[in-house]
Amino acid sequence: MGDIQIVRADDPRVDDLEADGYRLVGESWGARLRFTESPDLTKLEQAVHRVEVSGITILELSANYATALYELELANNADYPFTPATFQAPPEREAICNLWRSGKRIFGALDRDVLVAVVVGQVVDDTGNNDFASVLGTHRGRGLGTAVAAASIVAFAKEGVRVFTAGGAGVNAASLGLVRSLGFQVEEQWRSYERE
Repeated sequence: MGDIQIVRADDPRVDDLEADGYRLVGESWGARLRFTESPDLTKLEQAVHRVEVSGITILELSANYATALYELELANNADYPFTPATFQAPPEREAICNLWRSGKRIFGALDRDVLVAVVVGQVVDDTGNNDFASVLGTHRGRGLGTAVAAASIVAFAKEGVRVFTAGGAGVNAASLGLVRSLGFQVEEQWRSYERE
């Protein structure tokens, strides 16, 4: 890669970068969900329930699922979109095990005994941050990503969290659709520019 510049879409430097020979190589977004002090979690709980009635189990995962999470991420890594601002490095077993050790919380969907969807996040400075979500290719389009994300938001909200963040690549319409369906509002858009 050459010289990379990542700027907000509304940054006045955008025009200068484009005039200076930089080309757009990626777009990304950041979104927030804000709850009132006594949030109504019904819509989120229904998203979980819809999936559970189909025979899928949604739960917070212990570190006993580290190998299953590693295998899910290994299967899905090539499907993650790449931009300079948003990319998912190939999984490493030790890094997956460290998710739990570092305070991350992982919510997953099990089809029988197979981990087929996951969301990884944590609470930082009273804000629920979604690190990444992943759904096995054979199980996409069934609401599993929404269900695990909703389960994590419900759990954090019941512990007092009222603000949540998520982000992703502009080309990942499924991820953007998921967060919007959960009530997130896109508040930031970013552009990645490169000059060889």
